Amino acid sequence: MKRISLLVLLVACGGSKDDGTAGGTDTDTDTDTGPTTSNIDTGTSAVGGDYTFVTYNAGLAVGFVPAADVREPEISAALAGLDADVICLQEVWLPTQVDAIAGATSSAFPHQYFPAASQSSDAQCNPGELDSLLTCMDDAGCSDLCIDQVDDCLFDNCGVQFLMLPKDCMRCGMANVGSAPSDIADTCQDAPVEYAYGGSFGTGILSKHPIVSTDELVFTSTTNRRSALKAVIDTPDGDVAVTCTHLTAVFDTIPYPRDSGDWESEQAVQVAELIDWVDNDATEHKVLMGDMNTGPEVGEINAEAPDNWDIFDDADFDIPYLDDDPTCTYCAENGLLAGSADNDDDRIIDHVMFRGWSAYPANARVLDQELPGTESCGDTFDPGALSDHYGVSTTATW
Repeated sequence: MKRISLLVLLVACGGSKDDGTAGGTDTDTDTDTGPTTSNIDTGTSAVGGDYTFVTYNAGLAVGFVPAADVREPEISAALAGLDADVICLQEVWLPTQVDAIAGATSSAFPHQYFPAASQSSDAQCNPGELDSLLTCMDDAGCSDLCIDQVDDCLFDNCGVQFLMLPKDCMRCGMANVGSAPSDIADTCQDAPVEYAYGGSFGTGILSKHPIVSTDELVFTSTTNRRSALKAVIDTPDGDVAVTCTHLTAVFDTIPYPRDSGDWESEQAVQVAELIDWVDNDATEHKVLMGDMNTGPEVGEINAEAPDNWDIFDDADFDIPYLDDDPTCTYCAENGLLAGSADNDDDRIIDHVMFRGWSAYPANARVLDQELPGTESCGDTFDPGALSDHYGVSTTATW
């Protein structure tokens, strides 16, 4: 998810792009609920040495991407019917969403890995710091609106008050995405949180083949937890090291809520750490996929965070989708982006990258079907979509 309206994150969340929960290695107090790993052996499907890998940002960011509750069952069904060996998911934030998708896909993808959430209290508002903002929200009627409408209310009416918040308080406010405005003061003064959606990373790996080991690299990040997941997968041809991630979005107008640094620099550190982590794995066949929140200029498709994409480019991964007349994965025509700051810009920020494979016989954009009549807060998105992102599928030959 990559949206660049100024106040969206305060009460409403990826890369996105967009856009997720982020991982921070510098937290004071962490709550670890334990990872979820399912490994029910019902057999494998791929034969002949071809394997299909899919990355998909589901955009289930309550209060930020519209109609998450309506779209979730449709996404679950679409994932269950997807022709793939391994799927890397992003923006499946809430425990109820994880349970729904894991249950719906368990027959098709019986081997699953979702990381534990991990919250921090290192973001707090002192008494009175939120008063001006909350008063503005009340006066503007934001407190009476449906959650999916609150971000627009804030953007239209209370931008100055938001920008005046101290950085620690702003960070806690951003972490309350999807919460009612009336809950912000109680949370940020009495039970502060640094990361959105309970410290969820929002990522997961679904596999047709057994997962023999898992690992996680937690990044320093802001507002959302960010990490890279690794699953070593036992295919009929041998082990494949699959890495799945969702990196920090580089926002143009949302202020960076720390005293130093910026969104792009934070992402750059993540990119470098991610590439080193992937390359330090001894497994010959590797796949790296996810919402990178960066991408190249391709024809009329615009670049996103191009300096950080250069780091990926220098690492010399095979990225077959980009060589096969690609279309955007975060697209202006997507109905869920109507009225957002990103609805006039096409980008490719969702990627499937490889090392050690011999050929790539198929590439496609997937999970891009329309979802007619999608409703949120009385508004209809027609045509709607499963998510504000589309998926990428690449088939690789051993």
